[in-house]
Amino acid sequence: MTTPLSVADISSYLAMTGWSRQPGDWRGAAVWVHEGDHEILVPGTDDLGDGPRRVREILTLLARLEGRSREDIASDIGAPMADVQWYRASIVPVDGQFRLLDAVTALTSAQAALGAAARAALTGPRPVYDGVAPKQVRDLLDRVWIGPIVASGDLLTVRVPLERATPGEPPLARRTLILLQRAAALLLEAGAEVHRTGDISTFDGLVRHGVSAELCQALARFAGSDPGTRFEVGFRWARALPSDVPARRLVFDAETGRLLRRVAHRLRRLHSDSASVTGLIAMLVDIGGEDRFRVQVRGDVAIGGAESRGSIWVRLPDEAAYDVAVEAHRSRAPVRARGTLREVSGRRELTATTFGTVTDHRSEET
Repeated sequence: MTTPLSVADISSYLAMTGWSRQPGDWRGAAVWVHEGDHEILVPGTDDLGDGPRRVREILTLLARLEGRSREDIASDIGAPMADVQWYRASIVPVDGQFRLLDAVTALTSAQAALGAAARAALTGPRPVYDGVAPKQVRDLLDRVWIGPIVASGDLLTVRVPLERATPGEPPLARRTLILLQRAAALLLEAGAEVHRTGDISTFDGLVRHGVSAELCQALARFAGSDPGTRFEVGFRWARALPSDVPARRLVFDAETGRLLRRVAHRLRRLHSDSASVTGLIAMLVDIGGEDRFRVQVRGDVAIGGAESRGSIWVRLPDEAAYDVAVEAHRSRAPVRARGTLREVSGRRELTATTFGTVTDHRSEET
């Protein structure tokens, strides 16, 4: 540890991990118990002469109970405002060291996954992110720490400090990791579906949840080279800013890397078929099955670099978007949908990743 752990941080960590402080104290130290079987004495102040020794004893007991290294627990205690993401894979450190090429791959992949998720959280979902990342994303990545890397560990730990948030909205770093956790879980579920059906198009609908070619490629690299090996990714939330979203550990089976590389290639191809339409809603369809949440929009259609006037069917992302469409149709308010094109029953249909009303478009007479 480079920075001494404070009594306040130790106490808050114990409170968040199931320990209970007992009434009173013992020779100036607070008594904390866990499930009635374990007891910890926390110094009353930070300036006691034997404070460092007591902290080492606390870390030793916590490491034994949690099955983690003292260094990892100390980092959690000392960073109450940092979310944590971790990877266990063939390319991450084992016995405190890893090969140079594996290190480069693991670190750049962790950066790419965070960057892709941050761009999705900040600017909205896209199948592919072109150009330089926005400054907010670059600033977030600049704050990220790796480690500690310890001899007894087998994890690559990514610590993401949380910046100040606007009232009523989580910080970008928290939104990024929540999106990344959800996207990874959806990729895991879609992978299982593909193994059952063989239909890789099931991944197309995940773009609206933040899945991108960059995210798939970054996660694929943790599986190593073809056919790949099993890998894990996990999340923990900063104790100073609790989350209603449960922390999770996700396990990807062997050969997931190969599948995710195929998905990344597919999403890049879909990006070449990106489209948007801005205009008035001509028809609404919600009759169940494959015909849920579809609207026909008539106006300015942009496909790739070409623009034209016409109409196109749009598949909306969810019921909330459909409710917006119903109201826009009723009030004749113009809407804009962006997404990717798919071939459906011999016609092209726009699968929307973003949808909403606009105020900067002329109304079209039908």
